[in-house]
Amino acid sequence: MKSFMFVHPFFYDTFIRLLYLDGLKILKKIVGVKKNVFEAGCGYGRLQKYIDPSCSYSGIDLNKKFIAFGRKRNRDIHVGNVLDVSRYRDSDVILLADILHHLTLNDARKLLAIAVRFAREKILIIEPTFVIIGSYNNFFSRIIGKIMKWLDADGINEIEKWLTRDEYDALFKSLKESNNIKEMRITHFRRHHFVEMLV
Repeated sequence: MKSFMFVHPFFYDTFIRLLYLDGLKILKKIVGVKKNVFEAGCGYGRLQKYIDPSCSYSGIDLNKKFIAFGRKRNRDIHVGNVLDVSRYRDSDVILLADILHHLTLNDARKLLAIAVRFAREKILIIEPTFVIIGSYNNFFSRIIGKIMKWLDADGINEIEKWLTRDEYDALFKSLKESNNIKEMRITHFRRHHFVEMLV
């Protein structure tokens, strides 16, 4: 079942604005200038406005309504599955924003292996840290976790479980080690993980 957030970009944008506040302003600094940025799971390409205007931006997503909305705004985005290698472009930065928690751990590993093949400089993962509330083993957390699953249901992937902070750290470490990432930097900013993996 699809949450109301994924029915129309207006609802999604309103929710994400409340969620991030000014938290995405850090993107311009992390990405840099004059970079080619490719976003897997781009929605309607809303993150383009947070990177420097000198950068080029493209992306793929399976939400056809979101892609159509973004293309009407001249964004270079297309319908495509994030696990389909043929949909990717060689880019300086591969951006994976708010996507890992929608995937199984096995698919998250597949996604990063694909990103490593196409990233010339770095992979940037953005994951919400507040979702760890849903991983706590108490009544309140279980209720919150169910509400968050309902709100974040994209109609494509089903969220299996919410990871704890330690599980996120272990996942990032395993992704780094299994893909021979040269360097990994993790920044916690405005209730989100910003994970830079330099290839």
